[in-house]
Amino acid sequence: MTGEPQTSLLPTEISDRDLVLKFESLGDNCELGLVQRRAGAEPLGLLRFAGAPLPKLLRAMAARFAGLADPTQVRIGLGRGEYMVQLLKYDFVYHADAKVGDADPATLQRQQVRILPFLVEKLLSDLETATKILVFRQNEPLLAADLIDLQQAVSKFGPGTLLWVQDARPGHPPGSADRIGERLLAGYVSRLATRENVPDLDLPSWLGMLRRAYALFQPPPPVPAITLRFGTAGNARASTGFGWSAPENGFTWSIGERSLLTLEAPQPADSYRLEMDVAPFVSPPALQSQRLTVQVNGETVEVFDPLTRGRVTCSVPGRLVRDHPKVEILLEHPRAASPRDVAGEDDTRPLAVAFRSLTLSGAVGA
Repeated sequence: MTGEPQTSLLPTEISDRDLVLKFESLGDNCELGLVQRRAGAEPLGLLRFAGAPLPKLLRAMAARFAGLADPTQVRIGLGRGEYMVQLLKYDFVYHADAKVGDADPATLQRQQVRILPFLVEKLLSDLETATKILVFRQNEPLLAADLIDLQQAVSKFGPGTLLWVQDARPGHPPGSADRIGERLLAGYVSRLATRENVPDLDLPSWLGMLRRAYALFQPPPPVPAITLRFGTAGNARASTGFGWSAPENGFTWSIGERSLLTLEAPQPADSYRLEMDVAPFVSPPALQSQRLTVQVNGETVEVFDPLTRGRVTCSVPGRLVRDHPKVEILLEHPRAASPRDVAGEDDTRPLAVAFRSLTLSGAVGA
């Protein structure tokens, strides 16, 4: 298979800046990170500017980067007039983006300890959602066994696509890319930058290669939404736990102070959107409003106070759903009251919120 570009497949409508954001470095060095910078993009990435040799990367991936953000494992060192962040757990090193004398090392260390958990979560999300192409390059020859080990490490997270960047050679000109496996691409640049001078990279061949690789990329299908419809004709009955009254025509009341919904785990996503069509039980002047707190797998994601009638939405971080076989949505509504108590009606149920529908949908590639 030759490396000649197929112009009809190239996504020419995408800008260089947007193009480079479709790729995530696996950290042999910072060459891709500098390509992104020169294209006008500054994405956050754990390994974007990191030195992470393959054996150390594989060890970290096998452990899902556990312990990497431990404050006792984060050091600030020196290198060529700038501060470097040393992650002792897996022996990674990356640029702190601060010159010696321009920042306080102790302050830098505290800043890194704060941001590292977020960077780890983001990389895990990118690995699992497989909406970015994962880029690996190294100056030394890559053994076939090492490439297989890296592919297997990536596949344990999800259907990720790996791009192996190499020096151009006959039949594989600079700026070309080929598919050499279902989830493996090979890209070719005029030359890989040396470790001693990474900024001396060939930007045109990198951008051409990335554009061709992106044209070959087959992202996973969109994350399907999970929708519950309440009421006698709906499908929500199997998902309702405690805190629900019997379904009625088009809706179901949540009752008491708390109610539980349990959903099958959706496909992985960076984040999720929870949309609910609701009608709070109110009876002025005795009961002016309802308060609704939404917890997903044990963590509060939104508090509606007062809860309005109609469609309300909130965001759910992907980490709250990831690695859970089920999604438990706990709804807290402490102002539940019976129509008899607040309005003298013949209904003793402690009503809180009538639910018509609930939809959990995924957002990927953000």
